[in-house]
Amino acid sequence: MKYPEFRALEDRNGGSKADDLLTASITAFCCIARPARSDAQQLEDLAVPLLALASPRVRRHAAAALSEIPHAPKRLILALAEDDIDISATLLLRSPLLTPKDLIDIITHKGISHARVIARRRSDDPQLLGVLRSFKDTAIDNALEIKSHFDLDDDAPIDDAAVAPESPRLRETREALKALMRDAALSDEGTLANHLVDAALLDETMSFERELAIALNLDVETARKIIGHGLNAELTIALASLGLSAEAAHLVLTGLFGLVHKDLRSLRLFIQSYRQIDRDKAQATVDRWKTAENSEKLRQKLREMAEDYEDGRRRVS
Repeated sequence: MKYPEFRALEDRNGGSKADDLLTASITAFCCIARPARSDAQQLEDLAVPLLALASPRVRRHAAAALSEIPHAPKRLILALAEDDIDISATLLLRSPLLTPKDLIDIITHKGISHARVIARRRSDDPQLLGVLRSFKDTAIDNALEIKSHFDLDDDAPIDDAAVAPESPRLRETREALKALMRDAALSDEGTLANHLVDAALLDETMSFERELAIALNLDVETARKIIGHGLNAELTIALASLGLSAEAAHLVLTGLFGLVHKDLRSLRLFIQSYRQIDRDKAQATVDRWKTAENSEKLRQKLREMAEDYEDGRRRVS
């Protein structure tokens, strides 16, 4: 696994060399369809020493990029998993390399903040569940209960009638996610960004649909159409209208759809295009969605009134 661009990165005058090298090495590794053990070893040898020098932003993106890759170097995954919770959360939730024993060790080293995220990971290991329950923490208990309900309903078809009864659990989920906020003094936009990122990382699309609908003041069905099934302009515009940074928007997309930018070039293009979105114009687009939603509600109401009128005439005659 040779990366000739590394030498060019080392010669840059501006920016952090560690950030550039770490981003380039992980991006290059993620682009290999079938990485060999030597590729993983080279990435580990290069990336692990860089973690102490890299910024939290780049470490966060590294964790997100490696979160679903089964051939990632284990030592790098463990190092990122024991980083601050806002960096490690994606790995703790998704990485297939983290065994129950690994997760118990992480909880032992890092404590309740990491345990709260791990509680949202799907696992039926009795020892891990016992460690989590031993905290007697409301957020952990709620996450385990919510997860058990989702596990039971995995094979059941989802329809509109099933959405309403789940709202209490979704409220509990939101309360559990609030416990993961690192700074209660964040601005409203910062809090909203963290909230949406956490909802996306929860790996339950229905929860994010509900959160996005509330943030945009739209119906859940409209939010579901905006989200779609992959990266799309409508969802990007919606996130921009809420004032999310390019970093937060990328984390939301990663949480929803996995690694959506598989190379450094596509990631740069996304960031550049996202930063060029005018927030006022994005808000105007959301307002048009709201107008269309209200128009459809009005048309439906008129149809219902017309049907009631015709039914009344038939009964009279």
